[in-house]
Amino acid sequence: MEHAYTDVVEEFKYDSLHEQYNMDFLQWRRHSDSKMVFRFSENNLENVYVSGDAAVKQNAASAERSALMRCGQAIGAALLIFFITDVAGESLLNAILRLFGVEIRMDFIPIPITGSQWAVVAARCVIQILKYVIPMLLLIRISKLPRHIFAPVNFGGIPEFSAAVGAAMMISGIYAMLAQRDAVELAQAIYTYKDTAAVFAYGAFDTLVASALAELFLRGAILTLLRQFGDPFAVGVTALLAFLFPNSMPDRFGNLLIGLAAGYLLIRSGSLTKCITLHAVYTGLNYARLVAVYTTRTLQRWEYSLLLISIGTLALSFYVIMRRHKLHLNNRRIVLSEQQKLGAIAQTVTMLPWLAVSVLLTVVQLFY
Repeated sequence: MEHAYTDVVEEFKYDSLHEQYNMDFLQWRRHSDSKMVFRFSENNLENVYVSGDAAVKQNAASAERSALMRCGQAIGAALLIFFITDVAGESLLNAILRLFGVEIRMDFIPIPITGSQWAVVAARCVIQILKYVIPMLLLIRISKLPRHIFAPVNFGGIPEFSAAVGAAMMISGIYAMLAQRDAVELAQAIYTYKDTAAVFAYGAFDTLVASALAELFLRGAILTLLRQFGDPFAVGVTALLAFLFPNSMPDRFGNLLIGLAAGYLLIRSGSLTKCITLHAVYTGLNYARLVAVYTTRTLQRWEYSLLLISIGTLALSFYVIMRRHKLHLNNRRIVLSEQQKLGAIAQTVTMLPWLAVSVLLTVVQLFY
């Protein structure tokens, strides 16, 4: 069932708490010449619809489907690059380094390594940077996203920062209960590691830099493109994509929950700083758990989880009380149903193979 719109750009609810972000997002949709911008207006007198910069006879549903498929094509290409870099990048970089006489193993923590431990740290950091930056820059270039759209910065909003920290603590507490076996193995490897400075350096990089890059890619680029088609749709799809990234199963669930919370915070706050805060606190708490629970045994696992969930609940309660009248995501549907949108984005030439491989790997991990 289609809705009649005069102009989908003007009728979209630009209602984040950051007014500058609202205006920037509106202006980008109004004036960008990117083919991935969803614009549609109806001229009732002439029965002519305007999509982008061309006057054609079409309806709102076909205009939304076309724009969504173009976005899906670009996002799928970015995800394929991410997947190849994540899966094959370490082996390729390992081979390149060996050509120059640097003998290392790329398994930094889980398996004992040979060669310089700092070389391994540097190599792993390079892979982390490449797998996020290359697909992110591709998306930004193709969609012509300006900096203030894909990386909106606003350091105001204490309730939103409270929600970011609280959500990170709750998710980390839940993750601690799911990842016991993986955590024991990882903590043992860290405990026997020779160069603790290298471990600390990689942990700091993973917590601060990698978290920021992940949010720029997922929330800054992907969610911004998908938000044109509805807020819950954009948040849910972006979180689902993160769940399908190659990873261990507990980490997949952590990424899913982080994606839902960070996507919501981006739309409500209009600032990527809250998303980066959430992701960085979550990652940092996971490293802290390895030390507090499995290395120094300062806390029991259930005590650590209960502590984080309790404090996180208080922080989230503060946010709900302060923003109780501004909690909802208001752009719940544009024209197509959620199922139609998912079908449109999944059937593109680049998204389909990425989905097929990622879903297969996830199913194998779940049942075997």
